[in-house]
Amino acid sequence: MKTIALRTPLFLASLALLVAGCSNDPPQNTNPNPTCQGAECDAGPTCTPATGLAGLEEGLEGATRKEYAGGGDGGLAHITYWTLKAGTPEFDALSPEEQAKVKKVQSTVLHSQKLLPKDDIAGLEITGTLVVAGSDGERRQEIVLKVPTNWNGELVVAGTPGTRNEFASDGTIAPWILRRGYAYVSGNKGQTNGGADGNATLLSKTHPTRHWGAMMLDMASWASGRLEKVACKKPARIFAAGLSNGGYQVRRALEIDAARVKAGEARLFDGGVDWSGAYWPDARVLDTDGNGKVTPAEYAKANHLVSTNERAALVMRWAYDPATLTTPQAYLESPPFSAAHAEMTAAGFTPASAPIWGAYNTLFDALKAQVPSFKGIGYFNFTAYYYRAELFGHDLAASSAYSTFQPNAVDPPPFYTWIPQAPDGGWTEESVGYALANANTGEFSVPLISLHGDADALLGLDAHGVAYKAAVEKYGSPEMHRLYVIAYGGHVDLHSDGAIDFDFDGTPGEEGAADLFTPMQPYVERAFDALVAWVKDGTAPKPSGTVATDPKNDVLDAAMIDF
Repeated sequence: MKTIALRTPLFLASLALLVAGCSNDPPQNTNPNPTCQGAECDAGPTCTPATGLAGLEEGLEGATRKEYAGGGDGGLAHITYWTLKAGTPEFDALSPEEQAKVKKVQSTVLHSQKLLPKDDIAGLEITGTLVVAGSDGERRQEIVLKVPTNWNGELVVAGTPGTRNEFASDGTIAPWILRRGYAYVSGNKGQTNGGADGNATLLSKTHPTRHWGAMMLDMASWASGRLEKVACKKPARIFAAGLSNGGYQVRRALEIDAARVKAGEARLFDGGVDWSGAYWPDARVLDTDGNGKVTPAEYAKANHLVSTNERAALVMRWAYDPATLTTPQAYLESPPFSAAHAEMTAAGFTPASAPIWGAYNTLFDALKAQVPSFKGIGYFNFTAYYYRAELFGHDLAASSAYSTFQPNAVDPPPFYTWIPQAPDGGWTEESVGYALANANTGEFSVPLISLHGDADALLGLDAHGVAYKAAVEKYGSPEMHRLYVIAYGGHVDLHSDGAIDFDFDGTPGEEGAADLFTPMQPYVERAFDALVAWVKDGTAPKPSGTVATDPKNDVLDAAMIDF
């Protein structure tokens, strides 16, 4: 899924890469130039790496290169960029390209403040736009490739949360991946190309989400090909990792790759880690009457990204509805928001996630002084609206009937009356068809480790983690899958720090909610190490299960965690 960028509606209005085989020996005496140089290498018997990885950016539009020495410049993890302020001498001393990176990095803070990136890692960073011509249209995404000086010869392809930019995982995944010596590539899924608002792109009437899985393979193919060409070393292994919508990308990439391998194509990925991934069920799951067709009525009844967030928004009610459940008094109930539990659990959310239901119903309301249209807006209604519109192929005007934004300063958003009254939940055969184009099959042929917090209130554990595990067990290879449920784990580690307004009393952070949540990142980091051991050594990790945690005493060192 998604971890949504804080954007405002006011702003809305197969690449055939030559992967030269530097490591492959051609037939004897057929190479006129037996010693080649990096980007000039044509599959000769020897290959000299290009100095400074020259030519690594080939194949990207608008490419830039930047070498980081470490030792104070922030390195590949940009550890100095998180707090750098525009207009300061330090900011003004940066090139325009680096200033743009600062803004991108700071626009997408998701990591716990207990886990600040701290490793000043030297290496080369490439940015640019990767364009791939596919059978269903062009796939265009802005990407970043980071290659540490101590590259270990392997590659990690990172999915991206929400509708965010290519630097969105620079606080949550990139630092520890780079510290281990992996090259790292990530893209923006085409959502923020040219500085566009990522959520506005969902309203572009182009159904962009249908490309999100294939874009992972695009990055893997391009990055591995360029590394082989320029460094004379094909990545020994390629792993996928991602959070939220990025976790969905990991799942979908492994599924697509498995289908490719079955059809006789070369495998790209060796394994993956999916962190709180969104699950889009396929027709086999949704076709409850077994007639071979998913009807709008069947889709309306199912739990998926749109429906679960709609149900959460409807039961919690708009924050300024006199009957709203999002009140300080309801937060203090035991359990919190007790009147919502039956419907929330039916929608795939666990009782453990209840403390943050109110916050996720109203999260962006705190911005209403600067952006009046954000009055009463939270994760639930915002997510449901934008992804429904994406599946419908609607723009801002066409989606106004079910908009989650107030039509004026007095009336509530039409979302709250349109959804309950619309036949079949408003779904059409065409929109269901686009939902199925995103669908997960649960069929992959390399190891996948999934992690999901039981306190996740954006992508409920039962609807997204447990349901995907069930699909793997029924249709896939369950021996290749593990699901670790992290007790007290939320969806966004930054929110687990307890600094948002959990009780909607206008004062964020005074509830002491940090003691109710545990950050997921160290467990994901440990899971990645377990995945590598599984792939490299055949050391299968422990069976799926719940990992106990103490939210009052968070374990922040992955080395201290044992599954």
